This record gives sequence, structure tokens and C-alpha cells, in this order.
Amino acid sequence: MSNPDAFAASQDLSRSSVPNPNRAELEDFDIAVDWEASLDSTNVRLLASPWPRAEAFQGQQPLVRCLVADHQSVGRGRAGKVWHDEPGASLLMSVSIDRKTQPWPSDLSAFSLVTAVCVAERLESTGPVDGRRLWLKWPNDVVRFQATDEGLAKLVGILIEARQHAGQSRLVIGLGINLLPPRIDVSGPKSLPADGLFSRTLQSAQTLDRAWRLAIAKRLSQDLLGAWIDFEAIGLASFAHRIRSRDALFGRPLLIHDEKQHHGLEALGQGLDERGRLLVLCQRAATEAPCIVAISEGSVRLRHQHKA
Repeated sequence: MSNPDAFAASQDLSRSSVPNPNRAELEDFDIAVDWEASLDSTNVRLLASPWPRAEAFQGQQPLVRCLVADHQSVGRGRAGKVWHDEPGASLLMSVSIDRKTQPWPSDLSAFSLVTAVCVAERLESTGPVDGRRLWLKWPNDVVRFQATDEGLAKLVGILIEARQHAGQSRLVIGLGINLLPPRIDVSGPKSLPADGLFSRTLQSAQTLDRAWRLAIAKRLSQDLLGAWIDFEAIGLASFAHRIRSRDALFGRPLLIHDEKQHHGLEALGQGLDERGRLLVLCQRAATEAPCIVAISEGSVRLRHQHKA
């Protein structure tokens, strides 16, 4: 059983409270943004990049690089899923953060939630997004509610991978952002239908312009670097309020599946705990009283929505 108030109690921690001198210098932090028309995977490319020489680091400053592509031939998602894209209709990018240290925060997996809230905020700040708010769906999707049935549709997929080598560590944050709705339905029994940030009828030519996408990619890279510095210093607590305000599952009836369950567990969303686990109110057996349970793996969907 988990304490549902533990995460909420930390909501007064903000980004400005982080005692890290690097944080104030982020606006001037120059992040190289590279572009390729087509490649296998932006995450794969950055993970395979040569490790930097020790003298390349300036103090404790990380080394950051962003790679953007128009198309990925073997794009990947969480849990081994394939990420499909239409060339030019998506923003496909990865950000690598090389560190002069090896240990990772104990709750590293929760950084996917932080990434999701940073992406949602940045995309909303770029201009109108069909007038609908962007939300987070545990564990790391950026979604919005569909006008037709109040179900969820996915706009952004996130894949975070980590490596270590000779006293250094590398974090690679992969983003697949649908700027336009996919022409082909690639959803499955355990995946959400996809949507686009802009509609195909209302989008402007600027939306698909490469310069525009590269500019957004650079902003996102700076956002994610700042978020990582905060997360490494304090953890998920510094993002509690921002995540809670966009939690698409909070207070809603849910259906939860794990690999061992043939039938879904009915539950009510109760937010997240301090480790980024999903909290739900459920009754596992008819003889048991309802209780709050922390979910760390599996798939979850709104109970009324046919696809998860």
C-alpha cells in the first residue's frame, strides 16, 4: 500500500528552488541540433555515438546533443512497440545528456513523466493546438481527450534509455511527436488511437517547415536539460504540481492489465506517488475492503474506452 498524500505534499517545490548554479545558465547553454532526412532511429544513433574524452567536460556541466530526423525506418516505442511515422508530418528527435558521473537517481524511470509534462507545456506554448489541453497518461504519454467520446488519443510517444561507460553515463530521451494526424490507423488492442497536434485542414505551411521543427527541437532540448538538472537535484517532487494538473487518469474509472491477468482490474485513478507509480483505488477480491494500490507496470486505459 502507498501513501497517496506523499506526492501531493511536495507540490510547493518549484524549479527555482533547485540549488544548482548550472540551472541559471540554461538560456545561454548552446545545444547542437543536427538533422538527417532519414535514418534508422534517432535514439539508436545517439546511443551509439562515441563517448566524449574526459577533457571535453567543463566542470560538472553535461554534454548535450539533439538529433532530428524527418523519417525513421525502425522507430521504437516503449515495451518494444514500433513507432510509425509519415515523413514530414512528425517531429522525430532524441536528446542525449552525457554526464561525468556514473550513478543514476534511484527513481530514474519517473523522469519519463517529467519529460511528458515538459513536452506538453512546450507544445502548448507554440500556439493553438486545436483549442484542447494536452494531458499526461501514465506512464509517459502525452494525450488529449477526443471530442467524440471523451476517450484519449496519443500525440507524443517517449522512449528513455540509459547507458554507462568508463565512469561516464548517457541519458537519451527520444520523442515522437505527431504534428498531423496519421493517415493510417496503427492502434492495437493495447495502444491508444493516434492524433496530431494540428488538424490537416487547419495547419499552416509553417507547421511542417523544417526550420520551425528545428527551432522547437532546440527549445525542447533546453527544457529537458533544465528538467534533468532539477530532477537529479530533487527528484520528482519538484514537478509534482505540474504533473498533477495534467494527470488524465486522476479521479477517472480505469481498467488495468498486467502480463499475468486475463481480466482487467477495475480501479479509480488516485494520482501518482513520489516514485512515479500510478495510485489506484481498487478492490482485488470481493472479501477485501477497497484500498489504494501502487502500480509500477502494466497497461491502463479509461474503463469506457475500448482501446488502451
